[in-house]
Amino acid sequence: MAVLRRTLTLAGLFLGAFLLLGATTALAADELPPGGTFIDEDGSVHEGSIEAIFEAEITVGCDDRGIRFCPHDPITRGQVAVFFSRALSLPSSGTDHFVDDDGHSFEDAINKLADAGITVGCNPPANTDFCPEHRLNRAEMATLIVRAFPDQVPDDAPDSFGDDGDSVHQNNINRIAAANITLGCNPPDNTNFCPSDLVTRAQMATFLVRVLGLESIDVPPQKPIERVSSFTTYHDCCQNRVTNIQVMARALDGYVVMPGQTFSIDEVLGARTSAKGYRPAPYLIGGQGACCAIGGGVSQFGTTIFNAVFWGGFDVGTVRPHSGWISRYPLGIEHTLVYKSIDFRFTNDTTTPIYIDTSYSSTSITVELYGNQGGWQMRGHHPRGARNSSITVLDQGTSEAKRVKASVTGSAPGSVRITRTLTQNGNSTSESWFWNYVS
Repeated sequence: MAVLRRTLTLAGLFLGAFLLLGATTALAADELPPGGTFIDEDGSVHEGSIEAIFEAEITVGCDDRGIRFCPHDPITRGQVAVFFSRALSLPSSGTDHFVDDDGHSFEDAINKLADAGITVGCNPPANTDFCPEHRLNRAEMATLIVRAFPDQVPDDAPDSFGDDGDSVHQNNINRIAAANITLGCNPPDNTNFCPSDLVTRAQMATFLVRVLGLESIDVPPQKPIERVSSFTTYHDCCQNRVTNIQVMARALDGYVVMPGQTFSIDEVLGARTSAKGYRPAPYLIGGQGACCAIGGGVSQFGTTIFNAVFWGGFDVGTVRPHSGWISRYPLGIEHTLVYKSIDFRFTNDTTTPIYIDTSYSSTSITVELYGNQGGWQMRGHHPRGARNSSITVLDQGTSEAKRVKASVTGSAPGSVRITRTLTQNGNSTSESWFWNYVS
């Protein structure tokens, strides 16, 4: 849903100039996913402003995936250059103004600001540097806003605060106060401006909304994030395969699967290589053990996360058990991994992000999934060394909770049939598949 919304908002940066004329933009709340565009600003007083500058294509977030905004991070001069150049739809520059931003990802935006006279540099009188990683304080922010948006502030203004008398930025602070771009820093009195305080990315979003005349966007509340499922498998300690399992677990710990997104271990982690910490270890082929492959043994992690997804009620996609049954795994309800050949994929078919949490000991690996299935929680346990699999599912949650039941018939070696039934709001769906174990 968030991905679709991003596609729909790619209307071009001409919006900035239009917005400066006083027009406003807003999305209906039902056009946003619960919790909004980003996963890390829920509940922030600046959340509506963050959504507004995203909708105006001033920000795309702070990470490669575009799911985090980093609202509490102090904003840097380089980031401000990007925000302002987008808001103003500044043309590309043919001049390299500074020496300390060569090759910087924000270099083009910085040169745009210099061309427009919004910045002259950070090392007067030479001003050969821009200091793109310098964190901006509130006083510096006031001056940059005045330079970038002179028509939005009065030429002069009365003294509004009692703590900026020694600042070279005092006049500009008073000008943005008179324009209601800032209210002060000590509500409800707001007699101080706190000129030396660093500006966070969330605060800058609100400053931009005010100066551009944007309308803050109401965000539908996020459903409670709670543990949906948990699964643990066991192994002997102190082997290379255990190292491989733990390397994979650490790499995926904290990963977020957004609503509608299909997660793929191969796509997220790439090849299992020694450079990433994987070691040579035995693996299973044609039902028989073989030695050795870099990353051998990680199928135990594949089985563990597969069970967490399976019992969590999510869309598991294609299922690929091992060629031979390994008694420490549930019969039929397990999954192998071979890079570029056998991947594990699942789709987040809910409206809530799924957070993958991994933990391990010297003899076990656990995967927990956090999200919302209407309050559904399960706990899985498979006895170490047991020939028969067992699973305990805690039937908890609201009346809207998704519930999962499964049955396995058959034996190994031989054919087994796995059936999973999902029930929610009185409606049930079942899915079945077969697998033939050669050993």
